Amino acid sequence: MKTPTKEQWLKARTKGIGSSDVAAVLGISPFKTNIELWEEKMGLREAEDISELDYVKNGTFSEAPLRELFRIDYPEYEVEYRENFIMVSPTHSFVRCSPDSLLTEKETGRKGFLEIKRVEIRNGNQYSQWANNQIPNHYYTQTLQYFLSNPDIEFGYLRAYILRFFNDKVIREVRDYKIANSRSDLKDDLDYLLQEEIKFWNYIEKGVRPPKILHI
Repeated sequence: MKTPTKEQWLKARTKGIGSSDVAAVLGISPFKTNIELWEEKMGLREAEDISELDYVKNGTFSEAPLRELFRIDYPEYEVEYRENFIMVSPTHSFVRCSPDSLLTEKETGRKGFLEIKRVEIRNGNQYSQWANNQIPNHYYTQTLQYFLSNPDIEFGYLRAYILRFFNDKVIREVRDYKIANSRSDLKDDLDYLLQEEIKFWNYIEKGVRPPKILHI
């Protein structure tokens, strides 16, 4: 199979809801509102190009070594990376996801995923989102898109490379979170997310601006 170009990949992302869009659909994104996302999908607003920001580039450069480290740490899985690959739901073509890595459990053949994050924490509020072994909601909902995009996905991991800045010190740690051992564990969350994505995409198809979601 021919690997898509980055331009083809970027164009395909505009034709649906990707994992990085999910938090905005739900109104919980720290980066954009559901209205701003709707305007981007409608072609009324240009998505901000953040690819040249240092923290974005550092996150991109970190993916490959963190993936290889995961491969070493978890020899029970086959780890596959496909550049510019997009998974598309067979039942809802606007539901899609660009996986950081796909996993196969060697013993059983079960399919899973690996989502990789490099996180810079510079204040207490940011750290509180990761306290008590939590994952920030906007990252958790992003992992759910893997399950919606591919019905064969049964489990998944989020590997977070966390850098905490204190004055002139930096504390670094790698954390692994198992999102689920089976998609049935997430049924309520997946049903809710799919319902909200269908609702959002209906606004796009009808060309009707959705009401702004405010979470207080």
